[in-house]
Amino acid sequence: MIFDCNAYLGHYPFRRLRRASAKGMIDLMDRHTIQRSIVSSLPAIFFRDCHRGNESLFEETLQWNERFVLAATVNPRYVGWERDLDIAIDRWHMKLVTLVPSHHGYALEDDFGETVLKAIDDRNLPLLLTQRFEDRRQRHAWDQAEDLDFKSVLAIAERFPKLRIILSNWIGLDGAKLRDVGLKGRCLIDFARLHVLLHKDVPKLIETMGIDSLVFGSHLPFDYVGPSLVKLSNLQALPKEDFDKIAWGNAISFLRLQ
Repeated sequence: MIFDCNAYLGHYPFRRLRRASAKGMIDLMDRHTIQRSIVSSLPAIFFRDCHRGNESLFEETLQWNERFVLAATVNPRYVGWERDLDIAIDRWHMKLVTLVPSHHGYALEDDFGETVLKAIDDRNLPLLLTQRFEDRRQRHAWDQAEDLDFKSVLAIAERFPKLRIILSNWIGLDGAKLRDVGLKGRCLIDFARLHVLLHKDVPKLIETMGIDSLVFGSHLPFDYVGPSLVKLSNLQALPKEDFDKIAWGNAISFLRLQ
């Protein structure tokens, strides 16, 4: 069994993405023995009212609700976002919240970020932070969003010492600094952009953050799933219990799923 912690659904404005529909994603998951995936809405990143993206995500995935774990996109600069969050979590049973501050025009450490992070923390919801969606070297000229800053993650981890965070599609992580701000045990890191063998990013993170901090991530539908499956296979030398934690167990435990 594999649990994918790094996937998205819906239209992307800057290039065509294959298999970006729920049915297309299910076909890919079945082909590669991926049982469940965390998914958020790509249109929600770019819609003025991002809640419409959450609504479409909920409706499209309804028939596969045992396969998809939904992340609600919230924009604290949009009027009524608190109501939207209530609907996404209480009515549509979305399990976590994702923020895209670079796209929505605020910072995790400013007043908007502080307000929405407090709301997420008060609800004891996991926070999903994606460092980037596309490599800057191939982005459209209109895509001006900056990559999320590692220092901001450290700052909010100290500011909200109970907040659980999933770091999706990141590189440049310092496991010792994550540990020192108290994220060991309340943080998941997917290895979609990390090296298992070449720079040994994953072994280093296991050493500093523990086996419970690493999870599988594909970055579908932006990337092919094959490279992440190869990375997972390169971890088969681990004890089976540890391998299973990375493949699926850590995600299940962190999200408190059955």
